[in-house]
Amino acid sequence: MIEIQDNLKNKKIEINKADTTAFIALPGIGSKLAVRIILFREKLGGFYTVEQIREVYGLQDSVYRKIYPLLKCDPGKIRKIEINTAEKETLKVHPYIRWNMANALVAYRSQHGPFSSPGDLSRLENVDEDALKKMIPYILFK
Repeated sequence: MIEIQDNLKNKKIEINKADTTAFIALPGIGSKLAVRIILFREKLGGFYTVEQIREVYGLQDSVYRKIYPLLKCDPGKIRKIEINTAEKETLKVHPYIRWNMANALVAYRSQHGPFSSPGDLSRLENVDEDALKKMIPYILFK
């Protein structure tokens, strides 16, 4: 165990590529939590920042603070959603979009035409601004 921790100090884990074994090697992360991290990553389409690890269900803040310096994130290959062609069912599956926002996006798009920029999303009614900020890195405007 000491050898694993020494290795972690010298090399950060890329959270968009790490498997369960890499996460389990982190202090305070067991197999269930490692699986939750990977499932959350898959639902998101990848992490765009290390801070998103904090959102994984069951991850205590004290553990997050221990592992944060051991993590890095390359957001270059996150999976994006084409906002102007995606169906409600595709949109609602994303953790940052959900059903209400998916309905609002599709309704707005059908009434006003395609979205051309992140600024267009701010015109949606009854949509939380923080949720919009979190989802923008996952949106493609074509």
